[in-house]
Amino acid sequence: MLDTQTIKEQAYALGFDIARVTTAQPFPEAKKVIKERIGRGLMDGLSWFTAERADVSCHPEALLPTAQSIISLGMVYLTEMPENAHEGTPRGRIARYAWGDDYHDIIKPKLKQFAEWLREYARSEVSQEDFETRLFVDTGRMVDRAVAQRAGLGWYGKNTNILTHGWGSWLFLAEIVTNLPLTPDEPLKANCGNCEICLHACPTGALPNPYELDNTRCISFLTIELRGSIPLELRPLMGTWIFGCDICQEVCPVNKVAERRLGVRQEGQKQMIAVDSITRRKSGPFQPHQEYRVRPAVGSTPELLPLLELSEEEFRERFRRSPIRRTKRRGLLRNVCVALGNIRDPQAVPALIKALHDDDPLIRGHAAWALGQIGGEQATNALQERMQTEEDSEVQKEIRCALTELVASS
Repeated sequence: MLDTQTIKEQAYALGFDIARVTTAQPFPEAKKVIKERIGRGLMDGLSWFTAERADVSCHPEALLPTAQSIISLGMVYLTEMPENAHEGTPRGRIARYAWGDDYHDIIKPKLKQFAEWLREYARSEVSQEDFETRLFVDTGRMVDRAVAQRAGLGWYGKNTNILTHGWGSWLFLAEIVTNLPLTPDEPLKANCGNCEICLHACPTGALPNPYELDNTRCISFLTIELRGSIPLELRPLMGTWIFGCDICQEVCPVNKVAERRLGVRQEGQKQMIAVDSITRRKSGPFQPHQEYRVRPAVGSTPELLPLLELSEEEFRERFRRSPIRRTKRRGLLRNVCVALGNIRDPQAVPALIKALHDDDPLIRGHAAWALGQIGGEQATNALQERMQTEEDSEVQKEIRCALTELVASS
């Protein structure tokens, strides 16, 4: 039998912060929950998240017929909070995981390195020809949270994230499915107890019950996965989030402990503190992964008005290494319009009027909504003028709603 501790040490050497092992047995409970939520419409909007997909993702043997074990891995993306942004300029918020480089681009090469090392390490157990692995990081057909829970990497939080000792939920999950027989770890006995802070903190009510997420109301879904118009009733609840949302993580007591333990700067404090080796086998102060630090081109709270000026080419160049490229220009500028409408700063009116004439009707419609929220003579005149030339029926509807809003608030 191969030494799982040696395998874990190699994971740490490659930069993973947690490594655990479980069997390749099916995940019947996860399949049941997924299908039940699909049936209730909680997964609506994710066209790829089907009952048929659950049949595969919850059965490791469907992904690798010879599978015997799964190595569950976690990489922490918790990094130092940047300096406070200058006040007076409308700014949006970006989920912490997207401050730096795209995690897929960081983790996939490490998984490949790990698999090659594992092939060599397992020579005594399995021939090179018979050795098999499948690698997964988020996008693959693998129920990563169910794997992490059974492997003892963490436990299910009531916000549906995996919580871990030491790191909270500030980490990416990845898996290696292999035909190697490895000694499995035991699941953790930890849980959230009576805490329901995250459920009550969600502004859109996307967490109606413990361990249950209504995807259609989640700000992360609305700003990233949703390709069309954001429902009118949800826009005022989204605040200034323009890509993802961290609210249910930020309020979590387990995550607050992780931030203090890992020395993440709070209120101007910059000192990095030492951590004990619950997971990563390192001594001395915790060093955040450089790849996940805030990139100047992205930022954590970027200025919104310059984003409305981005051309298609400028968008691709600015976010070419960032997860934000997933939204495409039209999605990001749609989100920026909503954030500006919620801020209601009159200085945004000229930029929104320009967006009201964008080539993309999705952007024009949300710019109209934002102008209706801010109000004023300039916004009203611009909306009335655009209504005379607008040909898209959905944008016309947005403009009429915005003008109605202005009349009601006057």
